[in-house]
Amino acid sequence: MPTDSISGNIVEHLRRTAQQLPKQLAVLSANDSFESKTFESLFKDVELCALFFIKRGINKSDRTLLMVKPGYELIISCFALIYIGAIPVIIDPGMGLKSICSCIKRTQPRVLIGSKFVILLSFFLRDTCSSIKEKVTIPEKLSYFLKLRLNKKEIPGNSPSQDSDLAAIVFTSGSTGPPKGVRYLHKNFNAQIQSLKREFGIQKNEIDLTTLPIFALFNPALGITSVIPKINPRKPAHADDKLIVDAILFHHVTTAFCSPVIGRKISDYCTTHNLNLPNLRRLMLAGAPSPPDLLQSLSNIAPNATVFVPYGSTEALPVAYCDHGKIYELTESIRSGEGSCLGTAVKGAQLILVPPTNSPLPNEHEGQIELISKPNVTGEICVSGEMVTQGYDRMPGANRDARFIYMSSEFHRMGDLGYWDIQGNLRFLGRKAECVNTKNGPLETERCEQIVNKINGVNRSALIGIGNSKDQEPCLVVELATTSTNFSNTAREILNSLEQNLQEFNIIRVFNEKKLPVDSRHNAKIHRLELARKWSGKVNKNPQLGILK
Repeated sequence: MPTDSISGNIVEHLRRTAQQLPKQLAVLSANDSFESKTFESLFKDVELCALFFIKRGINKSDRTLLMVKPGYELIISCFALIYIGAIPVIIDPGMGLKSICSCIKRTQPRVLIGSKFVILLSFFLRDTCSSIKEKVTIPEKLSYFLKLRLNKKEIPGNSPSQDSDLAAIVFTSGSTGPPKGVRYLHKNFNAQIQSLKREFGIQKNEIDLTTLPIFALFNPALGITSVIPKINPRKPAHADDKLIVDAILFHHVTTAFCSPVIGRKISDYCTTHNLNLPNLRRLMLAGAPSPPDLLQSLSNIAPNATVFVPYGSTEALPVAYCDHGKIYELTESIRSGEGSCLGTAVKGAQLILVPPTNSPLPNEHEGQIELISKPNVTGEICVSGEMVTQGYDRMPGANRDARFIYMSSEFHRMGDLGYWDIQGNLRFLGRKAECVNTKNGPLETERCEQIVNKINGVNRSALIGIGNSKDQEPCLVVELATTSTNFSNTAREILNSLEQNLQEFNIIRVFNEKKLPVDSRHNAKIHRLELARKWSGKVNKNPQLGILK
């Protein structure tokens, strides 16, 4: 397994792969929505697309808002922008128009690339789009359009880049705060590619089910084929489970990276139809904690695969990982509220824990930084390494809150709470912003929700706090497994279980939501703060609401 470091940018990686594996399929559609492409033809399309963008007035270093639906057009557009040295700005379309407008205003892109509808919409958002000077409509069947309209002899050489150059601005999903633009350098992409090879054993000639668009950019550097399934990126929970499994089987997929929601769809469909996935070598689930039963089920239907759970965020990925075997060993511990297992750090990542605080941490020359090294002591997870991005774009306050210097290295505060267990595994207890601060001490989401989720009739749950931020009342919001489940009986069972396991917190309220609100990117992160605001307002109007005893 090669371990030499990777340099250059993703376009240079694609060029090398096109030279080494010219006839290997690079990208194909699981539902035939576009023509399959070899690495050689993909690179030629990228060159033509780069020429098209140059002719439309896009220059090196131009911030370019890329509002193109996932698929082949998005892939070659992103490669083409990096080819000419422009900076793609990627905003999650599912975060809502208000948040999207806020992101655009802060980033101040000079160029907008999108569909006819996106370009038309921009004219009605003049204030938001005031920085945009060039608007480029992406035609349908872009590859055919490029070959028909452009002269290959005019193709320029790709713009050289340094590892420390800005490669892209990718916005967070904003699940526990406003979305923030994360500054990706070329070296960050390279570190992520290297980790995929080194930690997870991905090799050339493999076939990837690409449920996240960014992997279509990484895969050419790895020499593997991307199968693009029919999934609406704004609503992965609505994806057709049959189409996903059919794509895995028909295309002999060997590797896949997906959210727990997609993982559950694969598991349920295969279990119901008595199907196995023998060609899968690895399955990676990320975006939210994956329950042990899901990992065990996936490992049963993919007998030749390792199910990995990588840990990270938009700001730093991957940071740590573990596999289904380790999680299976810790099943009872996890289900009893001792936290999900994140495993151990990837090579090149330095993980530390610091006492939780909402205040900025001092840099080492400004004051002493306390570290938590003892097992079973909760702290905030912080990471340093090449996979850590350059920080937030044009948000100095957020950068000061999230970064600090320790031992001459810059650390990123993940915003997650965790601890080291006695085996040396990093355990995850929940988001710091979602921890409920009660009069009897802090109560983290994973300590409580895992206990509730194993109760029959509960699909998933959310711990929320209502009242004063320093003296909150902990409450549970549950999503029932079926509409026929009796909420009153289930709620009483929940309260009885919590009284046995978390008696000191005296939880007496349980609320019911038909569907818990989740993030747009993975459809897995529960919006607990949104629920807290909603139910706090309701309890203010009716103080007895949710009380069953």
